[in-house]
Parts: sequence; C-alpha cells; structure tokens
Amino acid sequence: MKVGMAAADFGRGRRAIRAGALAWLLLVGWPLWSLLESGPGAWRVVWAFAAVAVFAACWVAVMWRMFGARRPPLPAAAGLIVTALSLLPVLGPPWVYISFVFVVSALATSLQGVAFAAAVAVTAGVEVVALMAQGISFGGIWWVPVAIAAQAAAVDSIKRMGVLLARLDAARAEVAQLAVENERLRFARDLHDILGHTLTSIIIRSQLAARLARTDPDRAAREMTDMEQVARRALDEVRHAVAGYRAPALSEELDKAARELRLAGIELEVSPADVPIPAATEILLAWVVREAATNVLRHSRARHCWMDLRVDAGAASVEVYDDGSPVGGIGAGITTGEETVATSAPNMVTGPSADRAQPSGQPDGNGLTGLAERVAQAGGLLEVGRPAGGGYRLYARVPLADAS
Repeated sequence: MKVGMAAADFGRGRRAIRAGALAWLLLVGWPLWSLLESGPGAWRVVWAFAAVAVFAACWVAVMWRMFGARRPPLPAAAGLIVTALSLLPVLGPPWVYISFVFVVSALATSLQGVAFAAAVAVTAGVEVVALMAQGISFGGIWWVPVAIAAQAAAVDSIKRMGVLLARLDAARAEVAQLAVENERLRFARDLHDILGHTLTSIIIRSQLAARLARTDPDRAAREMTDMEQVARRALDEVRHAVAGYRAPALSEELDKAARELRLAGIELEVSPADVPIPAATEILLAWVVREAATNVLRHSRARHCWMDLRVDAGAASVEVYDDGSPVGGIGAGITTGEETVATSAPNMVTGPSADRAQPSGQPDGNGLTGLAERVAQAGGLLEVGRPAGGGYRLYARVPLADAS
C-alpha cells in the first residue's frame, strides 16, 4: 500500500515538474518578439524559428527523460547546446539573458562534479563574451555570471535531491520486503515449533501401530486412539497460533498507524483511554484503528489525524478523524446495528437500520463493510462520514460485556 502511494505521489510530482519545464519555453517568446520588432530579413526569421523549434524539441526530450525512468539522451543535450550557441548572433542580448537557464539545466543532466562546474564556467564565459560583442555595458553584464552560478547550484541541488529520494524509495521498498520475509520466517518457525515434535511423535506411533496391528491389535488400537488425541491437540495449537496472528493488538496497531502516517507526512495524535480496556474489546478496537488508518492513508489528503479512545459505563469507543478530503465516496451507505451513515453528502446523515453493511457501489469484502460486520456482531455502533467542518470521521462504540 505504501509503495503504491509513493509511486502515485512520485508520478504526480513528475508530471508537475515536466509541466514546469514546458512552461520555461515561454521565455523564448521574448527574444523572438524582439527579433520581429527589429524588422529582420526573411532568411533570418526562418533560421531563428527553425533553430528555436529544434531547441524546444531538444529541451522537451531532455526534461522528459530526466524525470522519467531512463537517462537523458546525450544527442538531445548536445543539440540543445549547439542550437543555443547558433542563436546567439541571431536573437541578440534577449537570447543571451535567457539561454543559460536551458543550457545549465541540460548540462546538469549529463555532467556532474568538476565536469559540471567547468561546463558552467565555460557557459558563463561564453555569455559574457557574447554580450560584450554586442556592445552591452558592464551594468548589463555583471549579474549574468552570478545568475548562472545560482542557476547551476539550484539545478545541482534538485538533481541531488532527486537521487536521494530515489534511494529512499528503494530503501523503503526493501525494508517492506524484508519485513514480509521476516514475518514469513517467524510464522514458519512458530509452526515448526508447534508441529515438529507432534508430527514426529505421530509418525513414530503410526509405525508402531502398524507393526502391532497383527501381533497385538488391542495395543495398536490404543496407539491409534492416542494419536488421534495428539493430532487434535496439534490442530487446536495451530488454530490458536493462527488466531494470534490474525488478532491485532491495539497498542501495536496504534504504533503501526503512527509509523505509516508519519511516512506519508500525516501527523497523528493519540488520546489513550483513562482506564484499561478488556482484551476482547481491545481486539475489536484494534481492527477499527487498522481500517481507519488504512482509509486515511489511501483515501484522504490529510495533514493531521487524531485518535481518541474512551471507556465509559459498559462500552469502549474509538474516534478517528482527520483534516483531509476523502475521495471515492469512502464509506458511503455504511450501516451497523442501529444506524446508517451516508457520506455522499457533505454532512453526516443517519437513516434507518439494515441487516448488512455495504458501501454503495462497493463489492463484498470492502474494508469498511467487514469492519461494520464485526462491530455489528458485537452489538456495537459504527459511524463514518464527513463532518460539517470538513475532513473525515470514523467512530466505533462497542459494549464491554458483549465484545467477545
């Protein structure tokens, strides 16, 4: 889930950066407009627009590859630099003032370290010489090397940040994979500890019973009866182990939610209950916390999330709310026990009761549907919806006596 969210966020960021790169091409309109105002010859206009078209195509190719999965093509970067140099005498000072923005960005995609610094220095020198050759005074030149240096530092920083983010994303994916593998190893180890000795005993006693079947049928029957009891105990142990894996702990779910929300940039504040919560009720509230945190991660654009746990006379409750804006109609039409909560409207709306919780338009097995069924079986109440002040709210209340 977190990997999918990270990929979605990276995709949105990449599209935004590409759109910004295309927007920079609007700067080319200034030197072209200056050229047309000067009344040039036809050949000069044709050459200028043809070179600018090649320049723009190279710029788009460089930026598209730079923020994609492949390295920027060297021919495109070289073509951009060559066309930028060829346009210096044609478009004059306006082109000199803006061309370094594109050239420095293109150099950053192909060079690094000393090579990049040297290329930037050469670019600054060429720009200054071009301006001096066109009669620009010192007042119109001195700031150009400074701007080029600032541009180079900014582009290099963005490039380094992109590399770090890519490494971080790879590390997060590796950590998630290692966690899954460790959990599999732990589960396998626990099953081995539970079943290894029992199955070995069953095998040995089965072999003994097979040998005694002809010579001592009564003892063989006793061995088979004992093996049946051993197998039943092993089955019970496996069921308890699986139930232990499937039943979440409230403290672990709160810690997990805090970690995952923090990685997603969402700040979580938890208000614990004043008194201990019974174990059976705590398991059900842990399911609520798990599903609520999942919905916040997957379906909201929240920056803050709050979880309040309370225990009063005969019931325990958890309230989860955030300041985001849910998408996709989360929890529309949830029904639990005595109350239905619809989220299709901006405000929470309650309605008549129903026997089964089912978000409208969602198939069976939906997270909120399953949660609603759990709460309803315990005789509790589940509310979901968008409060009038915005954000999203999930509230579950479970009777202490009936939670098991």
